[in-house]
Order: sequence, then structure tokens, then C-alpha cells
Amino acid sequence: MKRIILILSVFVLFISAKTQPPAGYYDAANGLTGAPLKTALYNIIKNHTVRTYPLWSWYDDTDLQPAPAVNKIWDIYTDNCNFTFGPSSSGGNQCGNVGTTTCICYNNEHSFPKSWFGDVSPMNSDIFHIYPTDGKVNGVRSNFPYGETSTGTTWGNGKIGFCTYPGYTGTVFEPADQYKGDLARTYFYMATRYENVIASWEHDDANGDAIMNGTSYPAFETWFLNLLLKWNAQDPVSTKEINRNNAIYNIVQHNRNPFIDHPEWVAAIWGNGSAINDTYSNIFNNISIYPNPSNEMITINNLNSNIVSLSIADIVGKIIYSASNPSQSLELNINNYAKGFYFLTVYADNNQSKTFKFIKD
Repeated sequence: MKRIILILSVFVLFISAKTQPPAGYYDAANGLTGAPLKTALYNIIKNHTVRTYPLWSWYDDTDLQPAPAVNKIWDIYTDNCNFTFGPSSSGGNQCGNVGTTTCICYNNEHSFPKSWFGDVSPMNSDIFHIYPTDGKVNGVRSNFPYGETSTGTTWGNGKIGFCTYPGYTGTVFEPADQYKGDLARTYFYMATRYENVIASWEHDDANGDAIMNGTSYPAFETWFLNLLLKWNAQDPVSTKEINRNNAIYNIVQHNRNPFIDHPEWVAAIWGNGSAINDTYSNIFNNISIYPNPSNEMITINNLNSNIVSLSIADIVGKIIYSASNPSQSLELNINNYAKGFYFLTVYADNNQSKTFKFIKD
């Protein structure tokens, strides 16, 4: 009997060791706060294994309901559906379309809609923000932002309607209370894992514009950041999140969501959302590019003393111009640039940045 207990104890310790970050995983983040902490975490989690989309085969590792359920998908958009993992050919309920009503099938939900970042790799297959959800509710949610609505129409365990949370009045999808923290920490992960590109996503989609502010830090509009901070505080990390984080690390992508392992880092980085965005506004608010579009010369105005560098990238992200400590007004000859979109990124001395788009015609 003692031998059995010893074997079981060793097995439990082995599983426990496998489901935690390895020793030293977050060492580079120790003692940091604000934007430097976010950048340190980006460098820790950025080199994940990229999987091929769609992600059907991984959900039995990441998104199955616990026992006594057997092979049942954990759907965050409904409470009463009973989806079996796998394709219909093997008795499962996965589907490629939205379905005609709820509880028919599940598909892949990009909680951070792929239209917001141009549906490109590696974001479009990053399972940290992709969940198996009811196909119909997924379609109803479309690519609307998450938010809160007191007058919305119920779909699954969520609602869709005009936002009644202060700061935004457009259409939003409000998830169930028990998953609001999950989704908030998903968004903090996205802002961190993709801090090198998120500033350029602001103008990809109108609904994405509503929640992103064109910076790498804080990355989100004030109203949405405050909402995420609220949800993160009100819905603490659950066992479901911990198990999913461990499965993604051990089996799927081999990186982690640091805000599940250390939810206190949300406040350490973003703290008071309004205060951070006020500081950002003071630094970048008056910067302009004129004329825009242009076919020869552009002038970048109001580069205040907090600006330490800037760069210009083409549509594929290649840096074609950079400067350190620019003057308050900078004239550039773009006559030799090919026609198309370009992105000016301005960097401040507090580790914030903002990206502006201009057109060479």
C-alpha cells in the first residue's frame, strides 16, 4: 500500500512540475513595471511554435470539459450546448460555418477578430485567443468589440447590443460574467505577445479602431482598457484558465500567458488605464504628417522633446528610414518611395510609441 501511495505521489509531483513554468522562465521580468515589464514579457513569450489554422485537432488538449464529462467541448459562449469533440464523421460537432441556430455545432472563434490584424500569421493561429465556440453565436458576435450592454439581445450566455459602458456607444458583444476575466487576460496577452506590430493594426478595421489606440503601450483606448481592468479584477484566474495555459505551453505552442501565471502583472503594467492614456495623449496628440497623401515631400510636425526616435516602414514592415532625436519639425523627400501605404512609428522616452499611416501617391 505504501508503495502505491509513493508511486502516486511521485506521479502527482511529476504532473505538477510539468504544469508550471520552468525555473527561471520569468526571471527577465523580475523587478520591472510599466512598459519595460511588458517588453520583457514580450521577449519571453514571442518565439512560440506556430501551428497551422484551423486548430481543430488541438481542442481535445486545451478545451475539453472536466470529468465527469467525456470528450465534451468547453464552449465559453453557451452554457447548455453539449458539443462532442471532433468532426461529424467521427460523431463530433465541429463545423466550418456559423450554423442556423445555437447548439448545432462549434467552430473557431478568434476572440481578437482576425480582421483587426489582417488575418495573417502568426496571430491568425495563436490558440491563446482562439476558442471553440457555438457556431451561431460566433457568427452573431461577428467582429464587434467586447463590451457591456444593458439593452442587448441574448445569444447563448452572452448579449449583443449598443455599448452602455462609459466611453463607447457602438455595437458590442458582452460575454458571460464567468468568462470576462478570461477574455481580458487574453487581450492583455495579445497586446504583449504582439507589441512589435499591434500599433499598426489600429486602422485595419473600424471595430478594431474602437478598442486600439495605435500604440504598443498602452495599446488600448481608455474606455476599453478600463473595461479590461475591471473584468480582470472581477473575474479572477480560474482552474479552466490554468489548465488551458498549461496545455498550450506543454503541448501546443510552448509559450505561456503571463497574466494567468501572474495576474498581478496586469496592474503592474497598466495600473490606472486613464492615467496611462492621458500621458500618451500629451506626448503624441499633436503630431501630424502633411500633406497626406503626398507624392514628393512630407513634413512631420510637433515632435516634442519626449520623442527620442522615429522610423518609417513599408507595407510589409521593412524599415526604410530611421532617425534619432529628431527636430520638432522634420521634412522628408519621399519622391523615390513606391506608391502605397507607409507607417511612421514615433518612440518616446517613456517606452511608449505610436504609429501613423501616410500614403505616397
